[in-house]
Amino acid sequence: MPKSASFDVLGTCFDFTPTIDTIHERLGDKLKAISVDPKTLFFSWFFAAQRDFTYTSIADSYTPIAKILKLTFKRACMVVDLPADQVNDEDVTAVMDCITKLPPRKGLKECFDGLREAGWDVYAVTNGGKQTSLKYYELAGIELDADHLLSCDDIKAAKPDARVYEAAHQHLTSRGVGKEGDGERWFVAAHAWDLIAARKAGFKTAWIAHEEYDPVTEVFGKFDLYAKDFEELLAKMKAV
Repeated sequence: MPKSASFDVLGTCFDFTPTIDTIHERLGDKLKAISVDPKTLFFSWFFAAQRDFTYTSIADSYTPIAKILKLTFKRACMVVDLPADQVNDEDVTAVMDCITKLPPRKGLKECFDGLREAGWDVYAVTNGGKQTSLKYYELAGIELDADHLLSCDDIKAAKPDARVYEAAHQHLTSRGVGKEGDGERWFVAAHAWDLIAARKAGFKTAWIAHEEYDPVTEVFGKFDLYAKDFEELLAKMKAV
């Protein structure tokens, strides 16, 4: 049976830099006046949206992350002391448009292609919407069909809820890809909080240093594999 690699999508496979650039283009002067840089605003907004996405799910009030992102952008601006009346609806629309067109991280296509050539089956498991996520791969020229992508919107639970990883296991089993607990199922993410849940669910885990930069093993423990980028990830995963 083939090994499988299930990849997180937002921040792991796809890059937020153009979205940060759009924030700079539309709000840069206003942010400069309050000594806030666009990257700080972006991650303040995005991390808070991830929190709200997870917490509403825990409270049995699941709300798609795209909706949360759209409705909390002005709040994020207020948190960094940019008044909401200085951010118009066109600004929000422009930023959200970028979120739907994230570019791939360097080496992503080569990693997916290389794993497949080595006999791996490649999947994506995402907090994002299914159609938006499939479009990311399409725009990047990376083959990934609907049968190889699981969205939390379909499961109605946000990562790191155990139900998401169990759904991934069930999906892999239904497709005849390994067996739960056989050590042949891997989960790849740039976020340690994602991987601790995947590890607990029985996946082998691979952390990639794209967004968090530090795996903070004192908090999250050790993962099975660490890589600085997709080139190194491919080489190490082919060797396991």
